[in-house]
Amino acid sequence: MADIEIPLLRCANTYACRLIEAAEKFADSRYQFHRRVNWSYRYSKQFYGYESDRFIDNPQQYINDQIDKTYLLEDVFKTRLSMKQVAIVVVKVLAHWVFYILGALTVLRAKGRFGIYRKAYVDDIELVFDPDQAGVMRAVYPFPLNAMRQLRYFLFLRKNGYKFKTDGNPYSPVDLLRLLMRRDLHSLQRMESRAQIRHAYEVAALGVKTVQMSDEFDVGNLDFCRAIRRLQVRIINSAHGVGTYLPIHAYHEFHVLTQHQRSYYKPIYGCEYRLRSLNVKKSNKGEPTVGHEFSKVVLVFLSQTSFSVTQIVSENEVKVVARLAAEFASSPNVELLYKAHPNNHAATTPLGFQPLRDLAAVNGHPGTIFVSLFSTCYLDPNFIGRKLLIRIGLIYPELVFDNMDDILDLDGLIRYVNHVIANPSTLRT
Repeated sequence: MADIEIPLLRCANTYACRLIEAAEKFADSRYQFHRRVNWSYRYSKQFYGYESDRFIDNPQQYINDQIDKTYLLEDVFKTRLSMKQVAIVVVKVLAHWVFYILGALTVLRAKGRFGIYRKAYVDDIELVFDPDQAGVMRAVYPFPLNAMRQLRYFLFLRKNGYKFKTDGNPYSPVDLLRLLMRRDLHSLQRMESRAQIRHAYEVAALGVKTVQMSDEFDVGNLDFCRAIRRLQVRIINSAHGVGTYLPIHAYHEFHVLTQHQRSYYKPIYGCEYRLRSLNVKKSNKGEPTVGHEFSKVVLVFLSQTSFSVTQIVSENEVKVVARLAAEFASSPNVELLYKAHPNNHAATTPLGFQPLRDLAAVNGHPGTIFVSLFSTCYLDPNFIGRKLLIRIGLIYPELVFDNMDDILDLDGLIRYVNHVIANPSTLRT
């Protein structure tokens, strides 16, 4: 089995549908079956290994779901947790207890005063919901990925006078002790599910009518939403990126960025899907001038190499920039620019490229072409210009994006740029 993380594979509709079919063999109750799908998505090494081998054998057949109906899925709840995994869980529980206790001081003042409970971690929640919406109480949960970013979010809330409280899942000390003794995934799932259900009742008791969230990555989210729906509270989730996560959900309303997401996610109850724009509230007001005459093509490569990126991404980025430099670095008709990923603080600009220090310098330029492997900038209205995605190696952008016309292989990209050089009027956004 492949032990490499293939970019976007877990986002494939085929992957989600095959996982759901594979989980049926365990003959669980309906509720436990839904949990098994999501927990297997997160923790099953056997299923991922088998599916990645099928994908490597023939990516296009896999994308089109033209492979045999055989599956390999272990009983993920019997999985033993490593000491490192247990330690991470303990730290998470302690953080939630601290946030929960601090937030409890605000509960009495908040009860009955707000109609909307907005579940937040950092500032990105303000991009997917209206920051100035009336009647909102923001509940900020622990964010383990970047403590400074969360601190900046707290300062932002205070500066703008938004009402907020800290909150966390009320994990049971008894459930935590059981987990420490057994060290298996079933104990972790039990602790998570029970805490999420208890928390749903607590949130409903605040008298809110709606919960807003962007939690499709949270493995316990299904239990929270299923419980709070019974208490007549409306759940609205807005996707925070173009990727896909846990396939089964229980939202009343789901704001998605692509049609792919709409078909990927499977609701256990009725759900209203709405298509929204990425970061629309930050949209640039300038109008693009693409289609006018220009002296040179400005080709901007948007890097996705960062500390968390897979080796496949970094290796293929090297191939793309090397090919582009070989083709266009000496051309008077093309300017090559490189935009490092914001999480890569030690980025080195490739040979033949110049660093892009100011997006405004190229945004809306009539000759600007943005190129990436699968960056969300493709959907971001902050980036104004022609946007193209590159299919290379095992990276298939069509696993998450809808428009096949904007997905090219490396040879196709070279041909396209040369065509634009010869026919400037054909460049479009």
